[in-house]
Amino acid sequence: MPRGTPEDVSDSIRYQGKAIDDPAWMAEFLAEQETGVLGLVDDDSPHLVTQLFVFDPEEGCIFLHGAQAGRAHGLVEDGAQPRVAFTTSEKGRYVPANEPVNFTVEYSSVVAYGSIELLSDREEKRGVLEQFMEKFAPQLTSGEDYREMSEESIDRTAVYRLDVDSWSGKRGWKDPEHPAAYELDSTR
Repeated sequence: MPRGTPEDVSDSIRYQGKAIDDPAWMAEFLAEQETGVLGLVDDDSPHLVTQLFVFDPEEGCIFLHGAQAGRAHGLVEDGAQPRVAFTTSEKGRYVPANEPVNFTVEYSSVVAYGSIELLSDREEKRGVLEQFMEKFAPQLTSGEDYREMSEESIDRTAVYRLDVDSWSGKRGWKDPEHPAAYELDSTR
């Protein structure tokens, strides 16, 4: 990542056997995931927002978008690049054990920390929104399957840039042939 690789804080993970210290893995994982949770602070209270996102490995940042209203928008707009946390994960199979306290689930996750700001430049916002279309509607073509984004549409959309300063990753998967691992849907 030309901007610089975020500081890896995976060594602070309690269970080091699941910590990931590979920046390429974390960047790839972020690029593949679709939704994540943005964590903001509002007068000492956490405010969490689940959002679609795009990770730009060249810029080392996460882009989000939404309406120019609401609690999250107000917190970012009122703050001077407030500090935030963002997490995304994927769940695998459930893995039972002899004692319920030792039951587990397969998973991978990344938590990213940084500062967030609202983008104001229309062309920069257009570029980010086009990245969203490429990621979430790659089968559609602008001007053919949907109208090109109008300036009015871009202007009324809030686009956020989260510059990732540090991150941590965790991964806990069992052997694919693990005899007791199961998908929850298969038990219903």
